[in-house]
Amino acid sequence: MHGFFLNIFLNHSVVIAAAIAVLRFKIIDKNFQPFIFFIWLGLINETLSLVLIYTKGSNTVNSNVYVLLESLLILYLFFSWDSISKPLYSLLMFAAVSVWITDNLVVHNINGNNSVFRIFYSFIIIFCSLIQVNKLVISERVSLIKNPVFLICIAFLAYYACKAFVEVFNAFHLSLSHSCNRSIFTILYLADFLSNLIYAIALLCIPRKQLFTMPY
Repeated sequence: MHGFFLNIFLNHSVVIAAAIAVLRFKIIDKNFQPFIFFIWLGLINETLSLVLIYTKGSNTVNSNVYVLLESLLILYLFFSWDSISKPLYSLLMFAAVSVWITDNLVVHNINGNNSVFRIFYSFIIIFCSLIQVNKLVISERVSLIKNPVFLICIAFLAYYACKAFVEVFNAFHLSLSHSCNRSIFTILYLADFLSNLIYAIALLCIPRKQLFTMPY
């Protein structure tokens, strides 16, 4: 029970970033709006999951829908940053939706704890994050430690690498002891907590939108 409440705390640490996003929403560049919606969507899903676990005993359906929405938002975020071209963006969107439908509606049931899509889109996000980080390293001549795009990509790399690793155990139904299985998922929860803190820092580092005045 102690571990359960610890997981709730770690997962709901996104509330810090969500609160900062509310305060800064009107003043930050519109290219970061998909990221803000991603943060808010995460908080909504965590809260809904907690309610459904207590009332229905399961949060699998909303979680399966959430990962699809999350993946589409993140892909649009990378597209808005020009990390990926429009043809590649369209291809990845089509692939994500196709794999989600196959995993949740064809091969498995949406009520199940399905991992194939989670592994697939985790690798897509890792791929896009690496592309963006590489662009920043090549193009930027100043320290990247306060660059919000860089911070977000580092958080993505940390979390989704852990997520892909953990979901492999679930996808192949590996026989693990209860303590080992709990330890593996604790790694994911800690990675989620770390990522949420980096998201909060990144939101504070996002510059204000540029104000333009008409010459006269």
